[in-house]
Amino acid sequence: MSSPLQAHAHLFVCPRCRGKLLEGPEPTCSQCRTPFPVQDGVVDFVPELTASTNVSQAILENPMFVALYEPLIRVNFVRLMARNFNGALTPELEDAYLQKFLRPVDGPVLDLACGAGRWTRTLANLVGVERLIALDLSRAMLEAAKEVLPNVFFVRGNAQQLPLSDASLGAVSCWNSLQLLPNPSEAIREVSRCLKPGGVFTCFTYRRAREPLYGYFQSTFARNGGVRPFDEEELRQWLTQAGLVVEDLGGPNLALLLTARKPTS
Repeated sequence: MSSPLQAHAHLFVCPRCRGKLLEGPEPTCSQCRTPFPVQDGVVDFVPELTASTNVSQAILENPMFVALYEPLIRVNFVRLMARNFNGALTPELEDAYLQKFLRPVDGPVLDLACGAGRWTRTLANLVGVERLIALDLSRAMLEAAKEVLPNVFFVRGNAQQLPLSDASLGAVSCWNSLQLLPNPSEAIREVSRCLKPGGVFTCFTYRRAREPLYGYFQSTFARNGGVRPFDEEELRQWLTQAGLVVEDLGGPNLALLLTARKPTS
């Protein structure tokens, strides 16, 4: 029987102890013996996390939220968090940024926190479906993305405990998600661990407003919605501490687009 991890099986390890996975209909860690269930071809590396784990997870698993995410929720979320009232940040600009910084890379590419798959499609067009792995914590998001991108390889996993081996990836893209993670600095360290020397990390998130009024709005959003903006120097420090070199950091309004690379020596 073929591995549910398909052609990417050699890239994956147990996220708990990083032990080698034993192939079979249900991948199992060779060291800690943890089994990872498979549903509709998607390997679940965090089966212990359910919709009842916390409020945020429940929202991400809500079918109505998933259905409205791309056409309504994301559009207005970006408009508010990025203060993008002038429309300077567009999906076309986001696509062009990925094409510029991510397309030239070699090796497997991870779409980290892929959501409903809008930018998974962009990555698939840039690097090829056969090189792409898409990961998200929400089963409902993965189902929605898999429905429109049936040939992309999806797994369920935690951004702060990636089920991938050291130096296994040519690139990682975390698009409009870093601000939602409970521990973004840990996620950046995990990205660096999994990147090959010369590998690239691209990210879209949000900078902290310096104006007191909009800063208050962002702080309220952060407290009530679990969403946090970043200071540019804060991100630079995390990237540097993780062993990455910043190549680009900018973006219109409060949108923050960044690219960092893992040194080759």
